[in-house]
Amino acid sequence: MRVPVPGLPVAGFLVLMVAGCGGAVPPPDGDEPPVEVGAIITQIGVYAALGDEMETAMRLYLDEHGGRLGGRPARLVVADDAGNPDLARQEARRLIEDGADVLTGLISSPVAVAVADEAGEATGPVPVVVANAGADELTGPHVFRVSYTNHEHGRAAGRYAAERYAGRAVVLMASDHQAGVETLRGFTAGYGAEPLARVMTPPGTVTGFEQHFARIPAEAELLFAFYAGGEAVAFARAYKQLGYDAKVPLLACRNLTDEEVVRAIGPDAEGITSAGMYAPSLNNPDNAAFVARWRARTGRNPSAVALQGWDAMRVIDAAPARGGDLARRLGELGELAGPRGPFRLNDQHDPVQNWYARKYQNGVNSVIATIPP
Repeated sequence: MRVPVPGLPVAGFLVLMVAGCGGAVPPPDGDEPPVEVGAIITQIGVYAALGDEMETAMRLYLDEHGGRLGGRPARLVVADDAGNPDLARQEARRLIEDGADVLTGLISSPVAVAVADEAGEATGPVPVVVANAGADELTGPHVFRVSYTNHEHGRAAGRYAAERYAGRAVVLMASDHQAGVETLRGFTAGYGAEPLARVMTPPGTVTGFEQHFARIPAEAELLFAFYAGGEAVAFARAYKQLGYDAKVPLLACRNLTDEEVVRAIGPDAEGITSAGMYAPSLNNPDNAAFVARWRARTGRNPSAVALQGWDAMRVIDAAPARGGDLARRLGELGELAGPRGPFRLNDQHDPVQNWYARKYQNGVNSVIATIPP
């Protein structure tokens, strides 16, 4: 996969951080052209709810900053990838030909890889700020990630499990696609022991989970699962309604209990523990401001996908303000503050950040432990 994240020198970014959760942006200089942002976002299929959350966050950021990025007028053009890498590549080519200065969005790993490849082949190349996809292979001088890698996501959960559930026989369960496979591999590395079993389900599964739960050995003492979007909703409901919550404790990936997912799951989400890089309950001033803006717009708590969409725009905002080559400016990113807490990009442009164990109770993902980088 490739690496998406924001970028720019710390001084310029810290000024933005103050404005990032509200504040005035300097007026545009002279006749500078507008910043053209192409957002490739899934709008149909199992990840459609995630796409809606991301687009809402991006438009909220622009509205809060007077429709400007880096002090210049900005235009957000959204294209639907429909979860299809080939379509995503076509849309990336179209957006680049139409003058996009940067591409962002990118919910799923295969889509992000296709878009990053297309952008890398363009004259320039065109920088890509990945706002969600975690594919481990996503990397390159033009690719920046504001989310995480699948391996680090799984490894953080595994490290937490090694402390909280030390020595238990663990079963791993996931959708059999790139993100699922890489996340389970990371969990194994963090936990430090091979699983009792791996249960892989066909991608796009939203019915028939009973047959897959039946493959969990009776001696299992912990279940770690990776699902997102519609698959996460179906998995969580089946786990509770088939009675597996009384048989084996569940530790979930962040995606399975993100805010837009638990709203769809309903009461069956109550009590699920997950590992993620954000929770709306985080206690810091940047997050308080972000949550207030999001609630004012939507009437609900923001998800990690919303936070990542906001941060993608925040990073793009920082680069044009300093002028010069956008990809180079993005590559100058130092340590950042923000709603998720401090984070920085490593040499591959992947975030180094805190992770959090969260428990979903009474409609809120409450942080119960911090998992340091």
